[in-house]
Amino acid sequence: MKRLIPLLFPLLAFASMSAASPDSPLIPAASPLVRIEGRSAPGPDGRVRLGFPGVTLHLRYRGAALALQLEAGSAKVYFDVYVDRLPPVTLHARPGVGTYPLLADGTADGEHTIAILRRSESWQGTCEIAGFAPGTGGTLLPPPPAKERRLMFIGDSVTSGEYCDYRADDPLGDGRADSHNANAAHSYGAILAQRLGAEFHLVSYGGRGLIRDWQGIRATRNAPQFYELALPDDPAAPWNPSRYVPDAIGVGLGTNDFSQGVPDQNEFVNAYVEFLRKLRRDAPRAWIFLLESPILDDPAGGVPKHAVHAAYLREIVEKLGDPRITAVPVRHYPGVPDNGHPLAAENAEVAASLDPLFRHALGW
Repeated sequence: MKRLIPLLFPLLAFASMSAASPDSPLIPAASPLVRIEGRSAPGPDGRVRLGFPGVTLHLRYRGAALALQLEAGSAKVYFDVYVDRLPPVTLHARPGVGTYPLLADGTADGEHTIAILRRSESWQGTCEIAGFAPGTGGTLLPPPPAKERRLMFIGDSVTSGEYCDYRADDPLGDGRADSHNANAAHSYGAILAQRLGAEFHLVSYGGRGLIRDWQGIRATRNAPQFYELALPDDPAAPWNPSRYVPDAIGVGLGTNDFSQGVPDQNEFVNAYVEFLRKLRRDAPRAWIFLLESPILDDPAGGVPKHAVHAAYLREIVEKLGDPRITAVPVRHYPGVPDNGHPLAAENAEVAASLDPLFRHALGW
């Protein structure tokens, strides 16, 4: 039986909370008192734009009231808010500018550690974090330090954590297509990073591939293009790779390339090789793991897409001859009827299978 994740009821409580009125000037999101894990695009006005899943704002605060001000570009932007060691509360950012309380009524007037993680996929909309409004007498403290270990995961909706919060009795929708089902916190990359005590970046976009998207469209920003960006759909927001050099990179590409049929072997292999050379340019010493797709399958009497994809990955490794690039088996997961994305428990299984490989390679 598949494990269902009961995270939607806290969302209802959080979304119904009234907006807070700041009692003091806004502390901008780009302040050194706010540490951002994941790709972001700071602006000259102190605001910070987010587009990729899993981006997390870390801060420490002394006081009993604190509010977040942000502008969401769609109705599909969700965050999980972690305060101290309490279970996360889900924040649904409504379209437009809004101010949202981060500390519940009755929170003790003391020191708190807060993390705000973007659950949503790249295609579900960007958002702009304006800053934080302390309550009376409240103050931001230096944020928790970053971990020394660094991981990066590049891929599609699986890497993004699409469908991780599926539940059959979803009170907010039909449980198949609603945007709140995505949760980067339960992606295999986030789980593996937690297991290894590492920072993580998710550079991923649902529906996109290496050479074509799930519809077979090539004239779009697939992985080699959005990898270069701080915001996946904004070519005016380039990413500087020196800002975050990972120790290891997991690449999960191919599911969408195979959606409309098996892609040409030479084209796929050569494009992957060129992309990996780009990754090696930016992370000269990183271990790079090429992950098989947990969605592709080898149905009886059908096209063995999983096996073909795995063979392509092995050829890529052979072509490069780089001892720090290796192909990694990942078994097929069924997901649920009408949707093949691995659920949270299945993402946890993927992370557990990757754990010893990463530890051995990195000496962790």
